Amino acid sequence: MNEGRSTVTVRGRVVLASGATMALGAWIFGVQELYALALAAVLATVAARVWVDLVRWRLDVSRHVHPTRVPSGHEARVELAVGNPAASSSPPVEARDPFDGGRRWARFSVAPLRPREVRTSSYRLPSTHRGVYRLGPLELRLTDPLGLASRTRITAADTSLTVHPEYEAVPMPGLSAHRDEDRRLAQPVIGKGGHEFYRLREYVPGDDLRHVHWPTTARIDDLVIRQPENLRRGRTTVVADLRRSVHDDESLERVLSAVASLSMSALTSGLQVRVVTTAGYDSGHGAGRDHGPALLDALAAAVTHRDRPGVAPFRLAGGLEPVVIVTTDGCLESDLHAAMRLSGTSATTLVVFERIAPGTAGAAGPAAGPGALGTPTDAVHLASGNVGSNPERPRRRPARRTVRVAPGQSFARAWSVQAQARVGT
Repeated sequence: MNEGRSTVTVRGRVVLASGATMALGAWIFGVQELYALALAAVLATVAARVWVDLVRWRLDVSRHVHPTRVPSGHEARVELAVGNPAASSSPPVEARDPFDGGRRWARFSVAPLRPREVRTSSYRLPSTHRGVYRLGPLELRLTDPLGLASRTRITAADTSLTVHPEYEAVPMPGLSAHRDEDRRLAQPVIGKGGHEFYRLREYVPGDDLRHVHWPTTARIDDLVIRQPENLRRGRTTVVADLRRSVHDDESLERVLSAVASLSMSALTSGLQVRVVTTAGYDSGHGAGRDHGPALLDALAAAVTHRDRPGVAPFRLAGGLEPVVIVTTDGCLESDLHAAMRLSGTSATTLVVFERIAPGTAGAAGPAAGPGALGTPTDAVHLASGNVGSNPERPRRRPARRTVRVAPGQSFARAWSVQAQARVGT
């Protein structure tokens, strides 16, 4: 526990200022009684500060947040246990726990505790908005009976609450392709945990670099991955466009919610999921119960960033598996055309959030300039693929789909409609 230092409270400073005013009035007007009142004000404040310095007290506080990760809109609680390990009763103190960098505070009083007594309490934390919130450090403040001076001690170190973006279960048809040959082989593995060595293979963009087999890599001068199991699941990559120029506050939350929905639904479907952002985050491919919370933690902490001139925004998304890019109608056509070439022989799916209803003035949104994806016609053109020299015999290209989400429309509904149409074709 940090012992802290004693200070004069706001009330104490008012009393000192009043004493100084009375002393000045006594000097100007010759009212001698005001000198006595001024002296009393100073002595009371000094005595209060000495009192808080001399009182011996100690309280041990433990704080636990349950749970430390919550979806947006769900409840999180803080459990507090305050104990008095001293041989004498503790004085009454005030506890203050800052939340969200001090923007909000939890305040409560702690009544005197008998020796070795422990009391518990709890309070709820607001979790309506996505983000990573800092909680603490908790302060215990002892104030003299007149409220003129106080002493603050720091206890219960910082902790945090992670509020994940909202997400829904959505169907994942057409996103299970995988190029690894062993996916087509019914070769068994020893166990089901996925930690046994299966084989060495070449590096594929998105692989976790912690699985690099360095002896073989050094021998052949090329990255080689230690594959821990026979991959029988497909892979997919989900890309979040976090550029400030294509977002407003609402669209950012909708994009992150959509990325969370796609990622968690793909994991539930048995796919290996990789999430990348235009800010440079790359989760690598992963599956299992640990990968999902890690993805949601990264999305909870995501913020917009400035555009980087000369740098392709979706450069990290290239790979051999299907790619889903989630952006808004403020994204430039040139960026989308480049994105369409990322997934090689697999499908690319665009999810485009419209920020203003079509037909409204400035439909592409305040950030959309010339060349922005502002109308549904642009999306159809981008989804059609390139055509060969003979217009009657189009050259076969990977499937390229676009899912547009209108303002106020649920992403899960827009995606499900597209998924049903995909199954029906």
